[in-house]
Amino acid sequence: MLQQEGRRRDADGVPEGVNLALVAVGQAVAVSFVIAAGAPSSGYHGWGAYAFACGFGLVLLAHRVAPVSVLVVTILGIFLYYSLDHPPIGMAVPAAAALYFAAERRGSRWPLGGGLVLLGVSAFFRVVNEHEQGDVLSYDLLTNAALIGCAIALASTVRGRRQLHEQQQRIVTLERERERHRAEQAMQEERLGIARDLHDTIGHALAIVTVHANVAREAVGRDDEAAVRSLANVVDATSRSLRELRTTVSMLASPERRGRRDLAPHGLEGIQSVVESARLAGLTARAALDAEASRVPSSIATAAHRIAQEAVTNVIKHAEATSVAITTRIEGDALYVTVSDDGKGPAARRAGGRGVAGMRERAALLGGVLTTSRSSSGTTVTARLPLTQEPAHDR
Repeated sequence: MLQQEGRRRDADGVPEGVNLALVAVGQAVAVSFVIAAGAPSSGYHGWGAYAFACGFGLVLLAHRVAPVSVLVVTILGIFLYYSLDHPPIGMAVPAAAALYFAAERRGSRWPLGGGLVLLGVSAFFRVVNEHEQGDVLSYDLLTNAALIGCAIALASTVRGRRQLHEQQQRIVTLERERERHRAEQAMQEERLGIARDLHDTIGHALAIVTVHANVAREAVGRDDEAAVRSLANVVDATSRSLRELRTTVSMLASPERRGRRDLAPHGLEGIQSVVESARLAGLTARAALDAEASRVPSSIATAAHRIAQEAVTNVIKHAEATSVAITTRIEGDALYVTVSDDGKGPAARRAGGRGVAGMRERAALLGGVLTTSRSSSGTTVTARLPLTQEPAHDR
């Protein structure tokens, strides 16, 4: 309803019906004025000519739905008017409005054709009347041609401006749609990021807790000291996981804090805690953390920590390994993170869950790549993360 109501009003808020009435009345008044001006010299005293004037105005009421038909009816009406020997009104005056609306609605082809027909017929009958040749013929043709040309030119200008406005509106609509799509995509990426963070934080902690809980269960009643140590490790793992979870939620709630290294619990320095977790889980853990933290942007460092954490979690849960090695190094413009184990667990189980997929997504989001290789001596996960995703000083 609102759209229909908007269509019934012009740019100034004037109802469409009022505009149509004004156009019709204006056309009828203009033609009637010309008839009244020429009636005394021609000795005309009837009302038929004025009826034609009203007809020329009324037919314009249909110009929005059938502008070409209105133009054809107007031209035929002009010919009929002159055939009844009414006072002269010119060829262009009764048709000016019809020419304008046809050109404004349908382009200039039909109005140009109609204007040429009017000029041709006018010139023909002027030539037939020999006493009106010369200056009168030239003046009449020039004035009619000028009026017809002005009507068509004005309509073409208005039509062009309307089409430009419609094109701008389409561009605005498309831009709004594109912005909406970008917002939805950003929201989806944010959801995936939160899902990865929760999976990595909680999943790693639960893997450690499960290992130590099983050790404590087996040790109860036989080795109470081992049970106590395992339960202490459970408490330590859960406390550390809760701290990391609180910090992650804090950064998610405050986007402006995400890039600050002092608030990020998952930088390169934090990989040492991943090594300690592996040791507490009973693995022989080795680390060669040679990458300089100052050269690694915070987003890259966080991704490296998460990838190392998830790789170690997979080793603890699935690899049936006794040892794990973690290395970080910088080669050229990329950071390399490698996690190797000597496990014999099925590779399909490691690749089938969300863990490997999440690691690949993290690397891909930063323009990097993650590869896994399986051999008789174990499994190796290698992530290559370019250091050019954000300026090194923006930390």
